[in-house]
Amino acid sequence: MFFLLAITDGSVRINNTSPSTGRVEVFYDGKWGTICDDAWDLNDAHVICRQLGFKQALQAYKSAYHGQGSGPIWLDDLACSGSEKNLHDCRHRGWGKHDCTHGRDASVKCTYGSSIIRLAGGSHNYGRVEVLVGGRWGTICDRKWD
Repeated sequence: MFFLLAITDGSVRINNTSPSTGRVEVFYDGKWGTICDDAWDLNDAHVICRQLGFKQALQAYKSAYHGQGSGPIWLDDLACSGSEKNLHDCRHRGWGKHDCTHGRDASVKCTYGSSIIRLAGGSHNYGRVEVLVGGRWGTICDRKWD
């Protein structure tokens, strides 16, 4: 399964069974490729996750933690501050310039941030179910609730 926005040079996707966790792949010159884990850190992962529509990254994985990719290794020594809106704004060696193998492909775990569902008026394991919509917490109707 791929989680993907418009495909242009610098587009990113997560290649795994979950749309929020897996190997990072980047599109360039008509091909999908990977990112080497040299200098890969949470700041880089934050930029990737935000570019995909998530709030932030929870984890930046190294050493092909979510499997080895194939094709080109497009980026190496990625150096994002974490505040960039897009991968294009981060420093790197240059497209296709690397000293890596797919055994060092980078991957991420992204999150939407704080929970969108919570239990209120009880404790950590029981209570009223509330949902965050449009920045406001509300309750769920009990009609057909089971």
